Amino acid sequence: MPAALFEVNICFGIRMPMIRVMSLLAGQRRFTLWAAAICVLAGVFVLAGHRFEPMAVQVGLSAQPLMRALTALCFVIAGLSLLLYQVAPARASSRATLACVLAVILTALASAMLGQDLLGWDTGIGDAVERTVWSGTDGSGELMSGAAALVFMLIGSAMVLMQQQGRALWLGQSLAATAFLLSLLALLAYLFGADIDRVVPFSSMTFHTAGVFLVLGAGALTLRGGQGWISEFFQDTPSARSGRRYLVSTIVALPLMAQLRIIGQRELDWYDTYFGVAILSVGSIAVLAFLNWTAVRMGNVADRQLENLLRVNRTLSGINTLIVRVREKDELFRESCRVAVESGGFPWVWIATTEGGSPQLRLQASHGGNDALMADALQLLQAHGVDGGPGLLRQVMQSGAPAIVPSLRQHPAATDGEHRSLRLLHRTGLRSLVLLPLRDGGRVAGVMALHSEYSRFFDTQEMVLLDELAGDIGFAIGHIEKDATLDYLACYDPLTGLPNRTLFMERLGRLMQASGPQNRAVALVLGNIQRFRMINETFGRQAGDDLLRQLATRLGAAAALSEHVSRINADTFACCVAGEDMESLGHQIQSLFGAAVSRPFQCGEQSVMVEVTVAAAVHPPDGADGETLMANAETALRKAKTTQSPFMYYEAAMNARVAETLRLEHRLRAALAQGHLELHYQPKVDFADQQVHSVEALMRWRDPERGLVPPGQFIPLMEEIGLIRQAGAWALHQAVTDMERWRAMGLQVPRCAVNVSAVQLRSKDFVDTVLHAIGGFGDQVCQLDIEITESLLMQDVVQTRRVLQTLQGLGVHVSVDDFGTGYSSLAYLARLPINALKIDRSFIVEMEQGPQGETIVGSIISLAHALRLVVIAEGVETEAQASILRGLKCDLMQGYLFSKPVPFDAMADMLPRAASANTVVPSA
Repeated sequence: MPAALFEVNICFGIRMPMIRVMSLLAGQRRFTLWAAAICVLAGVFVLAGHRFEPMAVQVGLSAQPLMRALTALCFVIAGLSLLLYQVAPARASSRATLACVLAVILTALASAMLGQDLLGWDTGIGDAVERTVWSGTDGSGELMSGAAALVFMLIGSAMVLMQQQGRALWLGQSLAATAFLLSLLALLAYLFGADIDRVVPFSSMTFHTAGVFLVLGAGALTLRGGQGWISEFFQDTPSARSGRRYLVSTIVALPLMAQLRIIGQRELDWYDTYFGVAILSVGSIAVLAFLNWTAVRMGNVADRQLENLLRVNRTLSGINTLIVRVREKDELFRESCRVAVESGGFPWVWIATTEGGSPQLRLQASHGGNDALMADALQLLQAHGVDGGPGLLRQVMQSGAPAIVPSLRQHPAATDGEHRSLRLLHRTGLRSLVLLPLRDGGRVAGVMALHSEYSRFFDTQEMVLLDELAGDIGFAIGHIEKDATLDYLACYDPLTGLPNRTLFMERLGRLMQASGPQNRAVALVLGNIQRFRMINETFGRQAGDDLLRQLATRLGAAAALSEHVSRINADTFACCVAGEDMESLGHQIQSLFGAAVSRPFQCGEQSVMVEVTVAAAVHPPDGADGETLMANAETALRKAKTTQSPFMYYEAAMNARVAETLRLEHRLRAALAQGHLELHYQPKVDFADQQVHSVEALMRWRDPERGLVPPGQFIPLMEEIGLIRQAGAWALHQAVTDMERWRAMGLQVPRCAVNVSAVQLRSKDFVDTVLHAIGGFGDQVCQLDIEITESLLMQDVVQTRRVLQTLQGLGVHVSVDDFGTGYSSLAYLARLPINALKIDRSFIVEMEQGPQGETIVGSIISLAHALRLVVIAEGVETEAQASILRGLKCDLMQGYLFSKPVPFDAMADMLPRAASANTVVPSA
């Protein structure tokens, strides 16, 4: 970003409380532009009169001698220079450069003419100009008076110097003021009727020349009215306003008084009375103006000090009012900056603090400035100081004492980087800066920076109030932090960081209220550490506290919603769990604390196993509100501890159901270990030849006490407790073993599909499990297929695709089960390595209910064939369904119309001998 544009952007981000001053400066700029225009037009008018002698010029100037051509040319140069200076966007622009060149040319011409007038130099410049523009025959004679040359030289030098800063600017304005007074002297001499011919320095200066000189001097004097010593008259203070009125009154009143005095004045020997009065008037004006300026300057200082104190007082009052109602640090910082800018009139205020023990300061709040600039300035102000010491901000943080930068132009303690930052701020209109430490007791919590548009704004009186302001903000920071600590202790357990009983009951109530519309059950679970007192007495309280923290971490990781875990007393934890039905909810409750205490805890140098007594109450049957539910859960916990039962529900009926589930889980684990699981096979029949194309292996549990257990009663439980991984690996291995047995019996072995659950597919060793299973084929071709559901296929598509591609490389085919019931994406379906689609039974049933169902099935078949996939119709039970599917060109069918799932031997009877390929499938 160019420097000029960057400076403009910064200035727009800063609010200066100087609206009336800006209005005065705008009027001053307009006056300067008018003055420049008058000078240019007057010079051009006179040059035109010399060159062309128009009637308007002759009539208008017939009463006075005509202004000389060189003087008119200098007025044009001076007016153009003044005009370019005023409209130049920046001192380094091309317009400013051209203006400076014109001012130098003006000074050089005036110096040459002054030398010719005083020393008799014959430069030839005047004659050349006169011959160029003069239209008559007489172009000789004195071309410019010494007074005119002197005024031009003063004006040109003033405009060159006023492009600088500091003392050069003051000198330039003084030269412009001198030129203005000389012009006023000449003009008043004409007005008072003085004999100009007797006043040698002004003998050849015309009345018109004196008037234009007066305008030019005034314009040059106000060229930079907002800076230098002339700016004292443009301040927005009572003293400056009085000074402006007094100065105008002096300029008008004294000449009038001198005019009255001329009436009775005697003539002097070497000049007349009137010119003496003119000298007296101008001298009086100069003296009175200087005295007036001095008074204004002193008044401005006093007024500014008073206004500064009022601004700081307003800031202090506003922030003290703010502290009473603010309860958060961010709001305190933000509002403090806003109050300091809006009430105190500071153009820019910001606050930076350290956090987490880091030595780096971070900007917390800022008002009135540009955040991008603030980040850069903050980084530079944090630079190392002189000889590697801390920078300004770090000095304030370490010493706890404020740092004042009276002038942003230069600060002796600042580093090079800090100087760059301070100068950057200076270009935005800021002049001084104070860094206030925000002390909270014995520590410094941060730094508050206030910028001012005045140099040396922050003196002793302001600093007393500002130090009090910083102390109040520091006190508020400590108060807010203490309130936050108290609020935390009111809602959280300080040892474990978990919510305490109060916050837990509030969250429980919200969860119960939210579960109402969905009719979801909410269980309140309490877990009490058995013999916790013995742990404290044996290993010490520190070890007991470590155990509590470890248990809290495990419970938070195990719970689906970690914010619902709480420690409600010394050795009891609580959790609330929502579920769709009582059965699944019961298992979640049982496994919650079981998983947390399954591993030993480290208590000092000892590893300790602990047990937890768990009790639960369920909403809505056990309580309509949180307090009732908690009371019932505590009742169940006391009963469980009395009966030494590891788990108990408040409701007896649910205890029975959970107990039955737990017994079923125990027997299921035993069944897997003792070989009570078996595979039944259901054939898939090819429409083309009515022969067994392949089979699906279905897991069955033959319980010695209950007989054959339906898969719906134990497969979901296996998936829930994680037993499905072992059972699934057994099924893959058993299917390969059975196929090899059929081959050994001389049968024609079909491909066999085994269902795979989500738990198996997401397992890291699933591919190794399949590889181990197909190793049973030996040198034979792999005839194993796997079936996965459509919803499982779309979970983690990238990982699923990687696994399936690996399996296909091993010769394993993949079928999508229950197609149409999920939310498959056709794009993914085309990209995934799939061999077959199984249409869900619900679509097969709907085919007989209307044409819409048949259309849906036909669309699925067409889609699958377009993707070169085999289509299997699942759950075919009637000849009508088979007829429709045959017409839709379905590839394979599976269902009770052909055969229900049968054991190994029954399936062997359906398979043809390897030597014969024409055996018809028997009816089921």
